[in-house]
Amino acid sequence: MSAWRRGGLGLALLTALFVGAPPVAHADLRAGVGTEFLSWKEDTTPEVKENGGLIAFALEGTQASDGGLLLAYRGRLYAGVVQYEGSELFPPRRPVTSTTEYLGTSQEVQGRYRFLVGDLRPLDLVLGVGVDLWQRKLSASQKEDFVIGYARLGLESDSDVKGVLAGGGLKYPFYTWENAHLTDIGFTTNPILEPGKQVSPYAFFGYRFESPFALMLYVDTFRFGRSQLEPVTHTTQGALAAFQPASTRVNVGFRVVFYFD
Repeated sequence: MSAWRRGGLGLALLTALFVGAPPVAHADLRAGVGTEFLSWKEDTTPEVKENGGLIAFALEGTQASDGGLLLAYRGRLYAGVVQYEGSELFPPRRPVTSTTEYLGTSQEVQGRYRFLVGDLRPLDLVLGVGVDLWQRKLSASQKEDFVIGYARLGLESDSDVKGVLAGGGLKYPFYTWENAHLTDIGFTTNPILEPGKQVSPYAFFGYRFESPFALMLYVDTFRFGRSQLEPVTHTTQGALAAFQPASTRVNVGFRVVFYFD
């Protein structure tokens, strides 16, 4: 099954959970557009580094409530071309500078518990479950599809009135799946890789104005350990071991948000 079909199944399940939530009289809905700086690094020699800008669109909704339990949805679509610095795949592994195309989406449902702390703005304890799927296209023949199921735990302010918005917490990729399309580059088999699972942070800071607009800065990350080694055979290189190196993805973004009041 392709990455996008698997991701579509995950999206369908998440949508079913969100649509199946109890009806409420009002929901806080908003859409956003902005840019992200993406950094992708792989623990190799020489190190693989990708850096560059993406364009990102967001659609979000939160049940309106003064306190207690509520549900929320967070969706994002992102794409762009970034600079690649690394090396050739096979010996003598000469340095290479090129570009990588990115196309991806994240879909997440959240359970939130809203409470007040004195005269401060309402705070939400957040537990989210989502799927992030993306494709790295390094050349016409070399690409990688990722499907990452993750959980989020954080503390956030998410009020529908003027003022500061902020939050942060931790993410954990409990499910990892990578299709490296090895048969497209001369291998006889294409085993699925499972990058290692590691905790990583996220954070955001923004301000909502009197108008239905807000500005938002955010940092979103994933950290993966090295995947398992898979014995493979290449038509010219012979017997090898395929694996995904330990990797880190960081997205630093700026977004303009419009609220549908």
